[in-house]
Amino acid sequence: MHRITREFFETGENFDDFIKSGTEEEQNRFQLYYQKSEKKFSIEEFRVDLEYPINLLLLGTPWCWDSQTNVPIILRIAENSPNINIKIFNKDAYPFLAETINGGEKVPQLLVFSQDFYYIDRWVERSTRTYELYAKTRKELGWDPEKKQEFAKEYRKRYLRIQEELESSVIKEIHTLLKRADAIQASTARLAK
Repeated sequence: MHRITREFFETGENFDDFIKSGTEEEQNRFQLYYQKSEKKFSIEEFRVDLEYPINLLLLGTPWCWDSQTNVPIILRIAENSPNINIKIFNKDAYPFLAETINGGEKVPQLLVFSQDFYYIDRWVERSTRTYELYAKTRKELGWDPEKKQEFAKEYRKRYLRIQEELESSVIKEIHTLLKRADAIQASTARLAK
C-alpha cells in the first residue's frame, strides 16, 4: 500500500460533496439512509470514546448500494465520537487508491490510520452478518450471470426485512475496529506521552 499522507487525506470530501457526484436518485438514497439512521439509533449507540485521535479514510462510490447503506452509518459514528477525523474518497475519482487498497473491488472500505498517519486496520464492504445473508442468498440462487438481477432483487428484499439488525451489526463492528485501533495507538512507543 502506498503511504497515505496527511496532505493527501485532507483532499478527501465530506458527505455532501461526496454524494453530489451521484445521480439524483443515488443522492436521495444516501440522504434517506442517513436520515433513517438518526431515527433508528441514539447518539450513544453511535458514539465511541477514544483516547487517541484516529483518521478514517472512507472509500466508496455513489452508485454502490453497500456504500449507500453503510457510509451514512459510518459517518454517524464519526460525527458522534470525539477524536475521529473522517474523509471520503470516491473510488471512481481515485482509481489508483482503489487499486492500491484492494485491486478495485469491494466498497465501501474504511481504512484506519493513527494520528500520525500510520495504517492500523480496515473494514470492508459489509458486516459479517450481512455477508452471511449475502452468501445464503447466493447459495440459494447460484452465480448464473443471467440471474444477476433476480439475485440483487432478492438480496435487497431480504436485507430490508432485517435492516435494523444488519445496521446494528455494522455499528458493532466499527466500534470494535475503532477501539482496537485506539488500543494499538496506546501501546505504540512512537505515540507515548
